[in-house]
Amino acid sequence: MTFVKLILASVNKYFFFCALICLLLLTAYVNNRILVTDDLIYDFYSERLAYERIMELIENGERLQWIAYPIMPLYYLLKFFVVALCLYIGVLLSGYSVNFTKLFHLAMFSEVVFLVVPITKLVWFGLFFTEYTLQDLQYFSPLSLLSIVDRSTIEPWLAYPLQLFNAFEIIYWLLLAYGLYSLIKERYSKMLGLVASTYGMGLLLWVVFIVFLSISITP
Repeated sequence: MTFVKLILASVNKYFFFCALICLLLLTAYVNNRILVTDDLIYDFYSERLAYERIMELIENGERLQWIAYPIMPLYYLLKFFVVALCLYIGVLLSGYSVNFTKLFHLAMFSEVVFLVVPITKLVWFGLFFTEYTLQDLQYFSPLSLLSIVDRSTIEPWLAYPLQLFNAFEIIYWLLLAYGLYSLIKERYSKMLGLVASTYGMGLLLWVVFIVFLSISITP
C-alpha cells in the first residue's frame, strides 16, 4: 500500500476536514482582529472618504466578517468538490477508474499546503514588517510572481493572476499528481499532465473570469 493510499484509508476524513476548517477560521479571525485594525482602514481611505463614511465601512466590514466565517466550510466543500470533479472527468476520459470520493479526499488533503500562506502572513506582519498598509496585506503573496514585481507598474487586473502563480499552487498541482499516481499506478509525468489538463484548465477559466470582472468594474 502506497503512502497516499495509506493516508486515504487510515485518516478520519471528518476529523481532518474539521481540523482544517478550524485552522483556516482561526488564521482568518486572527488576521481580521490583529492585522486589519480600524486605524489601518482609516489611513487607507482618509484621503478619499469622509470620516463618517469610513466608520460605516468599518462597521459593515465587521458584520460581513461574521457572515463569512460560517460560509467558509461551505466554500471549501465546494472547492474540493469542483477540484475532484475536474480530476474525475479527466480520469474517466483517460480510461481509468477511480472512486470520486477518493479524489475528493485527495483534494482535501492537498489543501494543507495553502495553510502556509496565512500563517506566514501573520508571522511576517505581526513580528517583522509591522509598518504595513492595507494594500500590503491585500497583495501579500509569498513566493509568487506578484512578490517580485513593482505593484505600481502593473495594471490592477494583473494582480490576481500574478498572485495565483506561486510556489504553493505548484506544490498543490504536484500533490494532486502524486495522489493520482498512487491511485492509478501510471507514470507521474502522465498524471501531472492530467492535472494540468483538468484542474489547470478549470483554474485558467476561473482566472479569466476574475480578470474580466476586474476590468469591467474598474473605472
